[in-house]
Amino acid sequence: MSYTQRLPAELREFLSLPGPQSLLVRGPPGSGKTTLCLALLEAAIGHRMLLTSRVSQAELQRGFPWLGENGSSQIQIVDTADLDANLREIARSASETLTQVRGSPSERRELTEFLWLPSPVQEAWSRLPRDSASIVVIDSWDALIESYLGGFGPKAEELPDRAEIERILLRQLGKGRSHVVIVLERREESQLDYLVNGVIVTQREQNNDRLERWLQLPKLRGIRIANAFYPYTVESARFQCIEPMRTYADLHRGRFEPEPDPMPGHIWPGSQAFAENFGRLPVGKTSLFETDTEVQDQVVQVLLAPIVAAVVESRGRALLIPSPSLSARELWDSLRGTAPRGRLEHGLRVVDVTGQMASAAATSLPEFAPMVLPLRALLPSSAPPDAGGAPTDSEVRRFLNSAGPAGGPVLAAGYATGLAALAAALRIPLTSDQIESFPALAQTMLGGSPAHLALVGRTGAPLLEALRSLAALHVHLRVRQGRVFVYGSKPWTSGFVLTEGHETAPYDLLRIV
Repeated sequence: MSYTQRLPAELREFLSLPGPQSLLVRGPPGSGKTTLCLALLEAAIGHRMLLTSRVSQAELQRGFPWLGENGSSQIQIVDTADLDANLREIARSASETLTQVRGSPSERRELTEFLWLPSPVQEAWSRLPRDSASIVVIDSWDALIESYLGGFGPKAEELPDRAEIERILLRQLGKGRSHVVIVLERREESQLDYLVNGVIVTQREQNNDRLERWLQLPKLRGIRIANAFYPYTVESARFQCIEPMRTYADLHRGRFEPEPDPMPGHIWPGSQAFAENFGRLPVGKTSLFETDTEVQDQVVQVLLAPIVAAVVESRGRALLIPSPSLSARELWDSLRGTAPRGRLEHGLRVVDVTGQMASAAATSLPEFAPMVLPLRALLPSSAPPDAGGAPTDSEVRRFLNSAGPAGGPVLAAGYATGLAALAAALRIPLTSDQIESFPALAQTMLGGSPAHLALVGRTGAPLLEALRSLAALHVHLRVRQGRVFVYGSKPWTSGFVLTEGHETAPYDLLRIV
């Protein structure tokens, strides 16, 4: 799964480079540029300064209260909204100053360039130490330079234009050891993209009617860009980026959060994050977990395992029909540790859809072997009918009924691919009529009993489509740029990214805001 960082590793490495370094941040209004820049300032070392022309210092402290926490940020904030001089006034002052300055032509040229800069930039430059690390953020350069240049009629030929002032800005930067971050209110490229050392592009977009925020790293000189795209959130006024998923072998599994407040008629999902955002699983109803083709079954199992553990922990019965892609080792690793082994052995059964899981478990996973059922366990017993003349139940049905009317809940969780593999193994053709009748069969099986059916399937799978109308809970999982996005259509929720849990939490759901 993914995990969160305050900043991408590439940007942290860029900030550690010796100065001078120039970084351009561009993106449309509302895409989180200010929050990102504050995270850059927080992560940097040395003297830190923010030139802001969009919000006052008081507004910044209200919007980002952590700036003043324990005085730890130590970020100097310079409000540039009240620009006290325009370009023509600067030109007159520069001319008067130069008449009184003696020095070589190169010294006079350097002073002239410095005087062409907007006065807030001059003030920032004068405050920055020349011999130690520092960083200054200009947020935004568009607002500052347009106020500096605009509204004075045709530009005189002897005055520099915006492009020249930007070149002067970067030349002056090269005389010190500072990092400078220049913020633009646009997505389009400009000459600054070619002049600076690094470029960050922020954007906000709608995907499946949910907000997503993306950061792109087109260029960072001297830094190897391992991941050029990062989704991020600005929840609680803090920038958090989401790293790509780790491999399944690196995941922390076997975690389960106990139910804090039992709710009759519902199954606890084993995760506080799931319960808060999607609710609990009502008994006698159906849940759908719809995935795209890039979502690995091992990742879905991270969501299912705590639900199974919750049922087992409440002394219920859980039946799992896994995907053929899941090995005995992967299944056991997802469940091991969620509940005591004895309780798992008593309350969990996993159907061997491939016909090979039982032997693999018996040889290498003896602790998992008692929970694995062969295919024949689904078929009615060959024993004679009981005294009432009714056929003997299958082993699976006896197991599910063993919880008793006063016992714990019953969960039947299955992957559509596992059900298809079962049908093929039992030589049952999955015709369109049988698929269409599956909802009625599911209702008959679940109606009036403390049972819940959870089905995992790919988008467009016929069995999944047949159950849409019955679903009380419908959760979608999508992969983009190596991250798993999760959202609900029943109930409707905003978008989340599936991230690693902490301590006892099996996983977390990071809301994108």
